[in-house]
Amino acid sequence: MSSVEDTAGSHPSAGARALDLLRRELPDAVLAGDEGFGEVSIRIPRERLVEVATLLRDHEEARYDLPLFVTAVDWPDREPEVPRFDVVYQLRSMRHNDVVRLVVQVPGDDPRVPTLEGVFAGMDWHEREAFDLLGIEFEGHHDLRRILLPDDWEGHPLRKDYVSFGEPIAFTHNLEWAMPAQERPPDMPGESR
Repeated sequence: MSSVEDTAGSHPSAGARALDLLRRELPDAVLAGDEGFGEVSIRIPRERLVEVATLLRDHEEARYDLPLFVTAVDWPDREPEVPRFDVVYQLRSMRHNDVVRLVVQVPGDDPRVPTLEGVFAGMDWHEREAFDLLGIEFEGHHDLRRILLPDDWEGHPLRKDYVSFGEPIAFTHNLEWAMPAQERPPDMPGESR
């Protein structure tokens, strides 16, 4: 497979170098790699996540030393053909001024990945947030508990099958302010024409 190149086309981007590095050093850890919006995404198996992240952090050609975030995308309609969740990691290389995205697909009935706390100390709260809002479990995390929602909150509100138990909001209270100015009655409070 050819390497992904930057928009100039003359030199591979740092993200493309990371993809080439992984294909060279850990070829069976790269399930797919592509570029979109100037960033490289690499899909890897969950059992290789720690090994891949460590190589990308430590190898001279990569040096992805700053974790920007971890989140997940819920795709409930694609199971069973493709696992339900994409767990997405965004890493920055300060040396190469570039980012790379790692994607790990996990099934809805087993939404677990290993923690990256041992690779990046800053992953602590990122992983807790993904656990809290999406229910992704980070195996080996030293303190995996809710970080945004109350401890007794039921469910994970960013999952697409999450059912809110509150009252539906009609959004009609200030409906007149959403009207175009020319359609508002001249005697509407607050109008000055």
